[in-house]
Amino acid sequence: MRKFYSLFAAVILAASINAQGAENFETRTPTAGTAYEAINFVGQDLTTWSLTTSKILAAGNGDAITGQSALLNKNGTISILFPNGVGNLKFQYRKAFTGATVRKIEVSVDGVLVNTTAGFGGTSGASTTIYDYSFDINKSESTTIEIKVTGAQTTLDNFSWTEAGVLAVGNVNAKNASLVKNTVVGNTLMFSAKADIQILNMNGQVVRTESVTENTSLEVSSLAKGMYVVTATVNGKAVSQKIIKK
Repeated sequence: MRKFYSLFAAVILAASINAQGAENFETRTPTAGTAYEAINFVGQDLTTWSLTTSKILAAGNGDAITGQSALLNKNGTISILFPNGVGNLKFQYRKAFTGATVRKIEVSVDGVLVNTTAGFGGTSGASTTIYDYSFDINKSESTTIEIKVTGAQTTLDNFSWTEAGVLAVGNVNAKNASLVKNTVVGNTLMFSAKADIQILNMNGQVVRTESVTENTSLEVSSLAKGMYVVTATVNGKAVSQKIIKK
């Protein structure tokens, strides 16, 4: 029984370490009007999302995939910063609008093009065909993925990802290296490590950049109440922690 329990505990620990994240745009504000825009937000796993030449389609839109979706115009991009790395990335895509221009999707990792989909949407008229994309990236350090639409308008949705590899138990503390001592903040933020830090709001905008040292404090009374993300590299590991400003 003891051996079975140990095995069960190990499986549960591995599953929790190898967690997944997802983004389906359901909590994003649909775009009003017909103009394309830049969209920025912080998603699950402290990912930072930046969309260019894009729209958030409301549920029920004929070009959406499931509920709300992101629509990108020609040469529009979705850039995702994974501060703690990424294993496998999945998403769905489909032709938007009715033009006969062939569309493709290009995926780049840290500025290097790594994959291009086959062409789709090259016949005139609407198409309801939904394509599934999956690609193994498997980088454990801070990684930026850029997804670029070429040709013409394309809808993307239902993103999901896994962590890079499976951590050994001995690596868990390194993965979760502490940076901020007090994650519920009044006017002072306390740090447990030396680092160059950035504080981002939940729209992904950098609102503060500072160099801090171990056991020092940072005055943050000027920050508005709400949730923020503090990012840095500590002992060679990308670290991100959510804080709540009271």
